[in-house]
Amino acid sequence: MAALGETCNLNHAAEGLGISQPAVSKLLKELEEGVGVSLFERHARGVTPTVYGETLIRYSVDLLITMDNAFDEVNAIRQGLSGHVRIGTVLTPCADLIPETIDRIRASHPDLEVTIRTDSSEDLLSALRDGALDIVIARQQQAYTHLNFHYEPMYRKPLFHQPQYPKPVYPERPASDSLFFADAVYPDPVYPEPMFPEPVLVCARHAHPLITAGKRLTLADLLTKEWVLPPSGSVMRAEFEGMFRRNGMCLPNHIITAENLLIVTNLLEKNSMLTLLPEAVMGHYNKYGMMGQVPVEARLQRELGHSLEPYGLIHKGENILSPASRAVLELLRKAKNYNHQPLIQPV
Repeated sequence: MAALGETCNLNHAAEGLGISQPAVSKLLKELEEGVGVSLFERHARGVTPTVYGETLIRYSVDLLITMDNAFDEVNAIRQGLSGHVRIGTVLTPCADLIPETIDRIRASHPDLEVTIRTDSSEDLLSALRDGALDIVIARQQQAYTHLNFHYEPMYRKPLFHQPQYPKPVYPERPASDSLFFADAVYPDPVYPEPMFPEPVLVCARHAHPLITAGKRLTLADLLTKEWVLPPSGSVMRAEFEGMFRRNGMCLPNHIITAENLLIVTNLLEKNSMLTLLPEAVMGHYNKYGMMGQVPVEARLQRELGHSLEPYGLIHKGENILSPASRAVLELLRKAKNYNHQPLIQPV
């Protein structure tokens, strides 16, 4: 089933298995008779799995992975922990969770080989389903709930235990005016809360005029700017578009779509473009003077930072993971900037 699922061709599957094509046909017929349904549709160029066939292919691949893991575990016991762990992650954990975990892996399991892939939650879950990844750090997606992946949400710890609010600054007014009705120049600051696991910020190059001016931008101001944004379907792109649509406005006309962060940072460095980044990622670039936060009205910042579905550790089950993958999973759970339980229950 795994070979047919990969090749969709009886001859190619037979070659890969080292048996004859009639033998493959016979095995397939016996399987279909055993389960009582058609597993593949035959056509001139090969075969296509039915919905029943796709189910058996998925379980067949998992069985092969489990067998490989069994041999890996025997070797690990004999030789000490080693192997290859494939991790997929959304963007924000690349700022802290992934580097911290890699440091711990190097200290405790120096023989482990680790591959890291960054992508959208949907693509990462697809790779996990297909056996291309062992553990992913992503958000749950409705399309994959029927696969019963094990999901452990991760909540960012609050950055401020007791927020410090700045004193209001009032504009100059005639002496006859009463300060009682004066408006503060700066709106109340917005502080991230534990249930806001990934605040999104408007960002630009560090010396961008909109940053140095210090003026808080309105939504109408943002409408006229040039943007470089992640592809449609990503959380940040959805937050961006939703911010305009909720306020009855069209989207900006000047948007470049780019997912590679090197391209994004280069475009920002050489142009007056704006982008959206998770707070943790922007903080990393800001530390090196490459990027800064563009101030926006407090109301807009609240819209960008409203409660998001937390990302978490997702895998097929610890019994399926290899010893090396289970060890990495434990190290991911120990991340210092995260809790596995929300500190404040959602209202």
